[in-house]
Amino acid sequence: MCACRFELLIGRPAIMRIENISVRPIAIPYKTPWRNRHTEEAGKPMSHLKTSIIELRTDDDVVGLGEFRTDGLPGDALEKDGSGLPNGAMQSLNELLIGEDPTAISRLVPMLEERLGRGALVAGLDFALHDLKGRALGVPVYQLLGGMSRERVPLVWTLPYLSIEEQVLQARERVDEGFTHAIKMKVGVPGDTEHLLAVAREIGGIPIRPDSNMGHSKAEAIAQLTELRAEGVTFELVEDPCPTDFDDYQEIGDLLDVPISIHGGWSSFADLSKIIGANKSRIGCVNIMTTYWGLYRSAQIVGALEAAGIGWTLGTSHDSSIKISAALHLGTAMPNRIFPCDLLGPRLHVDDVAVESIEIAAGYGTAPEKPGLGVELNEAVMARWAVGG
Repeated sequence: MCACRFELLIGRPAIMRIENISVRPIAIPYKTPWRNRHTEEAGKPMSHLKTSIIELRTDDDVVGLGEFRTDGLPGDALEKDGSGLPNGAMQSLNELLIGEDPTAISRLVPMLEERLGRGALVAGLDFALHDLKGRALGVPVYQLLGGMSRERVPLVWTLPYLSIEEQVLQARERVDEGFTHAIKMKVGVPGDTEHLLAVAREIGGIPIRPDSNMGHSKAEAIAQLTELRAEGVTFELVEDPCPTDFDDYQEIGDLLDVPISIHGGWSSFADLSKIIGANKSRIGCVNIMTTYWGLYRSAQIVGALEAAGIGWTLGTSHDSSIKISAALHLGTAMPNRIFPCDLLGPRLHVDDVAVESIEIAAGYGTAPEKPGLGVELNEAVMARWAVGG
């Protein structure tokens, strides 16, 4: 009896294989150019979401969608075919993935990391693999990650660095809409205390999450936060108040009786091990960039944090509905304590790549119930903002 016949008799489905890989770069304008400490130092706000959409297609015509950003790559480091990929990456992708079973995520992701390095490209492929597998099985991605642990994911609204008047108006509008878990503010630039106080006074008792992107020294952070507390400002978390130092973070947390969230100060499993091993009671939250780690690795990280008694949040605020959907599926599935997440991308841009935008409103985001990530590409938007090719 042939192997294929035996598989049919025992009810095992035929294995699908990846047949084609395409990458389509786009640049969608922001409604309002994005400013934070990094853009202020560079002297240029972020005007467009520069991203690339990955499509993995199988031999039975199932398609999985992923996304990765190429903002940091110079033009001479990119493929000349308009794909937006680093040089040599498309050939590597074809060699690694064509003919592979896309459902074997726990085998494929480490293989891709070994060949291409951990980062945005592999994370984008991870999203596409999860999307493809969910579509093939007819289930939303959160079911692949263990099932639903919460029906919706709490969100913060993040204020970029704008004028005081603009920040106060935006904060008021979003709080009235229902973003009442916290308002996150990008600070770490001259004059930021005045901005923080103005917003805090406008929104009353709604907590503030200041994020200086490690732009203050320890002394500057303590001085600012102490002044704000004396003025009656309520903190939900304090994110990256100064360059990452576990003893400094413990001191700041003890002084203000507030949890500290780590974001910019870690980028590897070794860093994560140090955070957990430091055993500092005030390090209450780790911000996970799914756009760097992908879903497979992010789920492992959340599990490690759960075992250590540390909460987590997600910060992929600028991305399209593909990445935001992936993050919401992760937040829906993982049971560890989750702090409100910064997942706002589709509301920041003039267009969205999805036919139906992700539900982001009233302080919550909801993962789509459709199979996979639940996102279908809006081809008119893809054509309108296409880059190269």
